[in-house]
Amino acid sequence: MTKEKLNKSLLRKGSKWGAIIGTAWVGLNIIVPLALLRSPAIQKYLVAIENALPFDIPGVG
Repeated sequence: MTKEKLNKSLLRKGSKWGAIIGTAWVGLNIIVPLALLRSPAIQKYLVAIENALPFDIPGVG
């Protein structure tokens, strides 16, 4: 196999897996946390933690 042919096949394989991995990354790092923050149980938990902190965080609460 020539180097040029090997590079072309590697790009074809990478483009298929790149889309799958990119979609999974966006889902896990953006969509899931935003969905969790809309849950009332998670919001109550975050408020309880914020009230228990011994210091003030500007912009929170």
